[in-house]
Amino acid sequence: MPEAVINGFRMYYETHGSGQPLVMIHGGLGGGEGCAQTMEHHAEALAGSFQVISYDRRAAGRSETPSDGYSIPNYAEDLRLLLDHLGVGPAHILGSSAGGPIALQFALEYPERTLSLLLINTMTYVQESEREVRQRELDEIKQALADKGKDAAVEAGLNSRWPGMRESDPAQFARLKAINLEQFDGIVNTIQSYLDIRDSLESRLRELTMPSMIVHGDADSRIDIACGLQLHQGIAGSVFHVIPGAEHGLLTIEARRTRGLIEEFLAETAAQLSI
Repeated sequence: MPEAVINGFRMYYETHGSGQPLVMIHGGLGGGEGCAQTMEHHAEALAGSFQVISYDRRAAGRSETPSDGYSIPNYAEDLRLLLDHLGVGPAHILGSSAGGPIALQFALEYPERTLSLLLINTMTYVQESEREVRQRELDEIKQALADKGKDAAVEAGLNSRWPGMRESDPAQFARLKAINLEQFDGIVNTIQSYLDIRDSLESRLRELTMPSMIVHGDADSRIDIACGLQLHQGIAGSVFHVIPGAEHGLLTIEARRTRGLIEEFLAETAAQLSI
């Protein structure tokens, strides 16, 4: 799959199918597998109707880990420049989990390039209870780094994010550990960039006028459903769907059901916009 130097770093990206562009921004706070799981579950199914575009964010998956550029506004710029590189104009913008604030920022800065906005199990990261979780994660990484070094810090982070993986899938654990070791500094900077959001997104939600949909699981232990409801209340005219009993990670653990909501919403949006 192709790579290009976008906004100062080597970015891995994928495109599938043809039709209206649908950008899918993956979650995670650096490291990990980037867009791989999202594309595994959705690229083929959606490519019949859309030009599906996804990419590994800076310091994630197969993309490079640059030394700087870690801020939500700059992540939106990464996406804008990728779409310029691909010659893509207005697109449907989907952000999952930590991809949500990037989608929000892009829609706020480039409304003329945002056909619709889809926010999947995400938040604005201004809620104090949720910010405390991110801060603990960062503090634990820094403490493990100070006490035992980078190797131990990476293992602690993986064990926190994927409990039991070391025993159940040692090969996958080893692969993710190697990725996270390589991208360690970028992971720390990425987490900090989300802590730096403060109220820059929350205070601007009323500016969003494009068709918008929020989807959340009511058993989400990572990002509470109240965060999804807050987005729905802040974005005028938005549609809010709750998936009963669903945990975090709807694009993978509830892939078919979530994709059905995406397809239904985009069909309605196309009719509404006459595209």
